Amino acid sequence: MNRRTLVLILLLTLLSAGCAERNNDLQTISDDAVIVHLTYGAFTLPEMAIQELIVNETAVNLSIYGGDRELTSRYVRTINESVRNDLLRLFRDNQFLEMEETYEPREGQPIVADVGVVEISLIQDNFSKTVKVDPYYEDYMPQDLREIDRELVRLRMHAMSTPPEEARDIAEEWITNAPTYAYDGSNLTLTDHVILDSFPEQHEITYEFMSSQAGYGNRSGEATAQVVTLHTIVVMVAGGKVTSAIIDGVWDEMYQRMLSDLVVMESSMPCHEAPWVQWYEEGNIQFPAEPHEEEIAIAYFGEIYSIEISNFESERLDSETCNYTLQVRQRDVRMMEDLGWVEARPSTFYLLT
Repeated sequence: MNRRTLVLILLLTLLSAGCAERNNDLQTISDDAVIVHLTYGAFTLPEMAIQELIVNETAVNLSIYGGDRELTSRYVRTINESVRNDLLRLFRDNQFLEMEETYEPREGQPIVADVGVVEISLIQDNFSKTVKVDPYYEDYMPQDLREIDRELVRLRMHAMSTPPEEARDIAEEWITNAPTYAYDGSNLTLTDHVILDSFPEQHEITYEFMSSQAGYGNRSGEATAQVVTLHTIVVMVAGGKVTSAIIDGVWDEMYQRMLSDLVVMESSMPCHEAPWVQWYEEGNIQFPAEPHEEEIAIAYFGEIYSIEISNFESERLDSETCNYTLQVRQRDVRMMEDLGWVEARPSTFYLLT
């Protein structure tokens, strides 16, 4: 290699480095960048299949979608300038723009199933960058990306949280407009407020109030005893709305019925994926003789969730899918709904009565 060729190579190398440096200077994180934290593909409730957190200059917006991308819930909370600036600084200091586009398990790492995928994106006028972690598991991320992910998860929880004063305002407005209090209630008094360590954050708020007549709900047209009655109502507030309201431990004010009432629930799923079937096949319980599916389901809900079920029925809809119906007490309806069950249609109910 002659001297002229060597000089030319050195000049080209310096020129390329300078261009690369100028390109990196162009790709800087602006103060108005939008940040997105998207998760999908995890084993979770169908109505929570896709979760998208968007952080802009003034707010965090968490949208939750079902598997068909239908919106099931949305939470919006403002953020102050300091929180916003700290987040942008974290992206800059941790060199988000220099990260790889995809992080997956390295050789020798265990594969984690059912945790889904996360995509973290930074979007602004002149460019955008997305980093994917598949599967969504911290051990597959570099430390700098872990710190970014943790902060975005914290902001997701912030979006779903409700300030205590706001939670009480929501609860009190709901109670005063609900049938029991609206009919003859008075002297609503706060007696306790506990913020549960749960996700999403839940406020358990307890009130007392007086009724001039016995009973619950709207008692118009009923023969009721004219007796002043002290009631206790426990209201659950989550995501800026009332999710449960129980009076005296016996009356569900949301559904307007006694907790002891039996409710028919139903759910459709692949027959082989029924959780009680998988639970039994994994050897979690033994029977003296080969059990019927109803016996397995009764044992499963009792052992795992302390829910007493009855009138269990299964119907095969096609070669792979089964529809299940069962009865639970009203007090267990909320938990069954959290597990993906819904109240049965009237036609289904008649089949069980």
